[in-house]
Amino acid sequence: MDAELVVIVHQESHSKFIVEEVFLGNASRGDSIKLPGFRLFTEQRYGPDTVEPITSGTRILLFLHHKKDAPAAWEPTYFGNCFFWVQDSQQVSQLRNMAEQAVALRRRWEEAATTPDSSRRAEVLWPFLSMKEYGDDIRKHTESALQKIAPVSGDFFAGQFASMERWDRADLFQNAGAYGGDKLRETLANHIETQQRIYEEFESTSVSNGQDELTRWNTLPEHVKDTIRDIYYGLAGLASFKRRDDLPLIREIARWAVKYRLEQTSEAALDAFRTMPDEENLPVIALIWKTFPLGSGDGDEIFHVDVIEALCAHKYPQTVPLLAPFVTDGFAGAEAEAALSEIVGRDLGEQPQRWLDWYAARDNLRSKSRNPN
Repeated sequence: MDAELVVIVHQESHSKFIVEEVFLGNASRGDSIKLPGFRLFTEQRYGPDTVEPITSGTRILLFLHHKKDAPAAWEPTYFGNCFFWVQDSQQVSQLRNMAEQAVALRRRWEEAATTPDSSRRAEVLWPFLSMKEYGDDIRKHTESALQKIAPVSGDFFAGQFASMERWDRADLFQNAGAYGGDKLRETLANHIETQQRIYEEFESTSVSNGQDELTRWNTLPEHVKDTIRDIYYGLAGLASFKRRDDLPLIREIARWAVKYRLEQTSEAALDAFRTMPDEENLPVIALIWKTFPLGSGDGDEIFHVDVIEALCAHKYPQTVPLLAPFVTDGFAGAEAEAALSEIVGRDLGEQPQRWLDWYAARDNLRSKSRNPN
């Protein structure tokens, strides 16, 4: 989707390639393209890349764009990986078909993305969200195009919600707020509530047998795992609307997640609290940390930096006793100390007790002012 030039080439010298066919962009047969260090490599999950030789019979299909740091130079798109090849020039028809299909798909997408009516644009763009049909690159471009017509796209999302593949839908959950609209927000909240009921029903008949959280997760039925994921993604999506009037509901879902020891959902709540600080979030943050302390080794460990970052966003005196123990943290202690200094008005150092003493003294003063006798 980001290609400015789509061509089939052969190699003339180590870094110089000659254009044989042009499918997209401003080039002609016989033009030369310089690609210093270009290799026919295939990435391996484990071990070094495999590299094939470039011979006189090799033909290469290149999807190119200009380098950001050197606009006059070309490089393959998709992090340098978007190229295909055959080692026999008689097989070039395979590359030609691939190029023609890719360019035709791009033009179809561009036509959809420039549809004048925004409601119709949302409708014709929507199928391009399918990972199975079109892959990650087109999906990301489609998401961006749909977000530009919010909340129309959000309303359309709400209408398609029930009929979408679970995988495609869940991937959109986390950034639902970017599509906007009260309909989508309400649909998401209702879906979370429905999934909570389904999970509660499962819990009412299940027996844990003393299993740790990780072992239990691995033995859960797949439909229950899907339900848990939907609640997690759903809460992340609800938080992405950044509506402060949703905080009571987010806190309620967080408490529910703690009750059932759903760590990921609790993490989504921490993210929400970090972006929407409120004094009433503090008891819930404390509850989450108390329930999922780091170090149990049982798979139920909220990453402590998530807690610290959430607390640091809460610039209230009531944050001090919760955040003070983290000033000695080797990873985020400085961040905790900086946030505490902003709350208190001065830096009391790296000893938690000094911050706790400040808070106790403040409480004493407040008590005396309320009860002067």
